[in-house]
Amino acid sequence: MDAAVCSRNNSRMAREFQIDKLSDEFGQYTLIIKCGRCSHERVTQPTTLGRLCGWDARLDDVAKRMRCSKCGKKQCSLRAVPLRKPRGYKSLPN
Repeated sequence: MDAAVCSRNNSRMAREFQIDKLSDEFGQYTLIIKCGRCSHERVTQPTTLGRLCGWDARLDDVAKRMRCSKCGKKQCSLRAVPLRKPRGYKSLPN
């Protein structure tokens, strides 16, 4: 591939997705909560936890407060996943 084409494609690549607080990325992501003991998983939106813990709460602090709804243990971990575009989505040409 031509070097000019490669450099253009690299500039369009998505930046790294890093979430430290609930307010990062304006809440436009999904949270996966997983229990370390029984491996139960639940998917939630950051708005739900933001109302309970506050938008400035760090994910590590929120995970310490979480209790598994299946086994009742406080061994949960949080993982943030970016939102995906719907199938067939096409952006408008510039």
